[in-house]
Amino acid sequence: MQPEPVLPERSEVIPLNVMPSIQPIDETPVMPTTVEPIASIDATEPVSATPVIVEPPVELVQPLNPIEAASEKLSQNEPELAILTINTIDPKSLSKEQRADVLRIKGKAYRQLNMSIAALRFDAERLRYLDDNALNAASRRILGELEELPERLLQDLSVGTDLLAGMAHALLLKKMPNDDGILQWLRKYRTHPLLKANLQDYDFLTAVEPPKDFDVTVLLPLSGDLGNAGRAIRDGILFEYQKRQSELGVALHVIDTEKMSRDELIATGQSSQSEFIIGPLQKDKVVALLESKPRIPVLVLNRIKTDSLNLDSPAYSLSLAIEDDAESTINQIAREADRPRVVVLHTDSPLGLRAAEAISEQLTFVGGSSGGRFALDAKKPETAITKAFGVNDSQNRRRELSKMLGLRLEHTPRIRQDMTAVVVHTDPKKAQQIRPLLDFYYLDQTPVYLIGAYRPDLADIAEDLRNSKLVVTPWDLGTNEKQVLAERANAQGVFGSLVGVGIDAMSMAMQLGFGGSTSIQGQTGYLTLGADSMIHRQLSTIQVTNDEQVIANLWEPLPSLLQSELLDAE
Repeated sequence: MQPEPVLPERSEVIPLNVMPSIQPIDETPVMPTTVEPIASIDATEPVSATPVIVEPPVELVQPLNPIEAASEKLSQNEPELAILTINTIDPKSLSKEQRADVLRIKGKAYRQLNMSIAALRFDAERLRYLDDNALNAASRRILGELEELPERLLQDLSVGTDLLAGMAHALLLKKMPNDDGILQWLRKYRTHPLLKANLQDYDFLTAVEPPKDFDVTVLLPLSGDLGNAGRAIRDGILFEYQKRQSELGVALHVIDTEKMSRDELIATGQSSQSEFIIGPLQKDKVVALLESKPRIPVLVLNRIKTDSLNLDSPAYSLSLAIEDDAESTINQIAREADRPRVVVLHTDSPLGLRAAEAISEQLTFVGGSSGGRFALDAKKPETAITKAFGVNDSQNRRRELSKMLGLRLEHTPRIRQDMTAVVVHTDPKKAQQIRPLLDFYYLDQTPVYLIGAYRPDLADIAEDLRNSKLVVTPWDLGTNEKQVLAERANAQGVFGSLVGVGIDAMSMAMQLGFGGSTSIQGQTGYLTLGADSMIHRQLSTIQVTNDEQVIANLWEPLPSLLQSELLDAE
């Protein structure tokens, strides 16, 4: 017989002042002074058992909620983790007080990261959720910090549409009172917390009756050589105007710039009858208007760097520029590859050179590098392709080796291996010829991006464009607005995208005039007002796969730690 198991001394196994719970595996009732052995498998012979000692339950520590956890990360000088923790919260679940706390933590986190302007943006958004004395004190603190900024930076901040932009603009109006500017401010920031902060220095904002209608003047060529383009843009503006005017109250005046003298154009910019100008389109007229320093904001429909001009009122720029296509392409590539190295093939034209220059600049911006820029010969594009891929170098090495050995060598050229992607700027017809040439010269699976190559019948020529991505506008993909306007003559063919420009111009004018977000999904791209006062367009893509499927991909921005998600949860 096996000896009886010896139980350990009580002091070796029992926590202080806690009685253990002992249960045999067969669940047979146990007398307080004995422990039953475990029965053997055939139940004919007892087998000694070691008692199973169940430790008493340990009291669980309740995890911190995300707001408390983020606050703790801040105290540990881990601002990035604090921001990431805050961003896991569903804003719709937060109370008014919790929203204020979330924005306070974000503001502190960005200060720890030495991003003071970003911190001020969250401080300003927090004002929405403060009352009375707290609102008064927080507003004074933000305005005090803004007063310490350089005048130029303050001017740049005032161009935006968020609450911090409103405070920067109000501070400028306090320094240099302007009746027109006050009316513009009141329309743009009609619900700004500053109006409830009870600050005597800013009583001038509440002493004026807000304007009723947003008066917009549109300057476009409706006759002459650019008449078709101007009318297409006008149709888009009218479409968006009809959709918005009953909701917001908009008065619209459209003027044919072909029938205006220079003096009349300048007088329009100085008029007290309008609050905002969309246009002009032609560059010479844009320059003439801006040189006159208009008294009201202007959204010009040409690519002009307005931030470098000494203007009295904000001027913004929106256009269908090749630079947007080029920048969009590099942004797409940078999403898929870290530090991309890109080879560029472009048409031998001023437009092609602009595309290549913009690609080079954006590559530097995203931390990538250029693998070379090569102009395509209109009749022999293969000349540039073989040079760009290093095919000529490979063939020369084969000839030298063959000559040295005195043998005829079989040889498949090995192209350069340092290319992340190839970008081709061309037109729709030549793209069908150039894309197969790239594969003929051993490009294999290296991604190819085509700029300027879109055509509506892509599905019919998919065989020639396999393994390619075409940079396109949302309008090309087919928006709801495009479907509604399908019967309009100007919405078809080459002028269709200009109708999209008109819709986007009116949308951005409303956002700028009424204080909405200046990052929106538009007809001509994902639109974002940049610090340079240009409205940048991020285009979408159409992918043609190896098995000839045509897949549309609408560009969506990635989540950003700088975004305030609380506004979307209202």
